Amino acid sequence: MWFFMNTCYGLSLFTLVLLLIGLAQSFVHFPVFKAGHLTFMLLTSIVYLLTETLIIFFFVGTGVSIKEYTQTHQLSPEYHRRSLAIKYRVYPPLLLNILLMMIVFVLVGAADTHRLPVGVYQLIFMGTLIHFLKTKITVHRSFRDNTRIILDMAGIK
Repeated sequence: MWFFMNTCYGLSLFTLVLLLIGLAQSFVHFPVFKAGHLTFMLLTSIVYLLTETLIIFFFVGTGVSIKEYTQTHQLSPEYHRRSLAIKYRVYPPLLLNILLMMIVFVLVGAADTHRLPVGVYQLIFMGTLIHFLKTKITVHRSFRDNTRIILDMAGIK
């Protein structure tokens, strides 16, 4: 679990760096590994989706493990309810951010072909990036609360 959670943190940081580079590329056109903005954003979208999918699976996996552990050891179902509450708190902003990022990743093509003004694309990108940061705060709190559930089940204070 710890390795999985730390991998999510590492990939989230890597995604943030890629997004910031991609945003900078939209203002100042510079290549990264010989990739222009459009190609670099394609790589960023792949890393972003991998990261967010991994975070979703983390909460799904730990939720199932908590439910099975409480049933096997005849513990209070309160642990599982707390786990569900975390999912209800983290999934809406996480899924909204995935939707917003997908819109940004599609609009990069529209801006590249001049079907959308670059300024509009950049504003949407910046707004989505702010939402991404707020979502990461929610995910961090959810990781912390999820860890607390597991430590409570183990009797560790």
